[in-house]
Amino acid sequence: MMSEALLAQQMQGTISPVRQCPTFHRLNLEYVAFLRGLQPPNIAKLLDNGIRGNLHQSSKSGEEMSSLHAEMEWQATTIFNQSLQLLQDKEHFRKRLLANSNGSFVLYRAGMSADLASKKLSESLVVSDTGVSQRILLAEQLLIDALSVNEHNYRAHFELGWIYLFLLDKLPESTFHLTFAMQQSDVCNPQFAQFVRRHLADAWYGLQKFGESAELMMSVLPHALPGDLEVRYELSRYLAASGETQAAAQQLAQVVGRSPLYYVQAQVEPDFAGNSELVGVLQDLRSVRVQRIQHYVHAQWQQNALASLALPDQIDSGALFQQVVEQHERVMTHLPYVTLSQREQQIGARILAASQQRIIREVRLRSRHYEQVAEKERQRWSWINQTGGLLVHLSTILLLASLMFYLLRFVLDLFGIGNLLDADAMVSNILGSMLLLGSAGTMLLQFVPWGMKKLLVKQMELDNTVSFLKSSS
Repeated sequence: MMSEALLAQQMQGTISPVRQCPTFHRLNLEYVAFLRGLQPPNIAKLLDNGIRGNLHQSSKSGEEMSSLHAEMEWQATTIFNQSLQLLQDKEHFRKRLLANSNGSFVLYRAGMSADLASKKLSESLVVSDTGVSQRILLAEQLLIDALSVNEHNYRAHFELGWIYLFLLDKLPESTFHLTFAMQQSDVCNPQFAQFVRRHLADAWYGLQKFGESAELMMSVLPHALPGDLEVRYELSRYLAASGETQAAAQQLAQVVGRSPLYYVQAQVEPDFAGNSELVGVLQDLRSVRVQRIQHYVHAQWQQNALASLALPDQIDSGALFQQVVEQHERVMTHLPYVTLSQREQQIGARILAASQQRIIREVRLRSRHYEQVAEKERQRWSWINQTGGLLVHLSTILLLASLMFYLLRFVLDLFGIGNLLDADAMVSNILGSMLLLGSAGTMLLQFVPWGMKKLLVKQMELDNTVSFLKSSS
């Protein structure tokens, strides 16, 4: 793994040239990865740091970058595979140069000079500040010497053009050598020629000849790798810079609609800043994401049993569902585009789950409401039940008194003095009062306030509905 010092040096110098103010693009890193033989984890880290630097320059947070890890890895793998292809092409080209030298020491030495230049250029990326310029200038001179002997060395032309483009800021010289490399590689290595064209387009962009940049990228577009959107993104930048806003918007929409990573980049892209149509493209794509989530949620809701279930107490499940959707729509307007694009189904599923919970909560609230109303009514009329209880209590006392009277008289009859308690008429009156009080008390105890039964039935229906909804969720 690379040290933090190396990362910082590369980010501040080679892959973020001052002429770009400084804006990082993937192209800045691609040949660096080849020169240093970087592995995908290192490439991904540099990509992440570069885009975070762009966000920082625009005073935006890079929080959404953590959710783009998979796309960063894919980009890093693409660059790594490209580096392997560049290395393989260079070995074939070296062998071809050696075979064509016909034993000429001068040609052999020119080839070795070009290889040594690559080595010095690679070393310039990791040495201290005092040694960087020396190695770059040495690499430049070695390449010039090699080309003075063999001007058909298109790899040397490209490398010298790359030095002028990214390290020495000599854009006219860069376009000259990159054009020469493109023309020669077109014949024997068309794939490398497309790689050169992208750098040449960047050089023309630096010279503010945006039309030439866009034209070159249009020629590269048919040869782009499937799934690699970088070419389209570069083309949209050059078209926007050249004033072809509508064409730029079409290309940008195709890129951003398929990759949230490019949406993050486009938000802070200087070529798109201040262009209302391109900014509108980004806003429209965000709206499209929200609409897709809305469509998914409504489609899933129509298939949900709650949508057609008749709820008690005239509860409208559709209205509750719409309330939840509107609440989440307000939240979605503040979510990063990355989150919307990567978690469409998760957000939709969360809205559906929240809708079901909202309906359950509404049913439970209605049940608690009826319970509270019933309790208030019970407390309001409780004096009637309390009076009934008192009457039943008095009736019981009278009954016990009558029983005690008859028991005592039975005992006295055993001793022959039962005539002392001869009060049958009075006891009969007491028993009559006991029956009257008992009947009245029982009736008052069973008193239920008017409407209470209906409230209890509604509460029972609501409670049963809550249990059913919970069991089916």
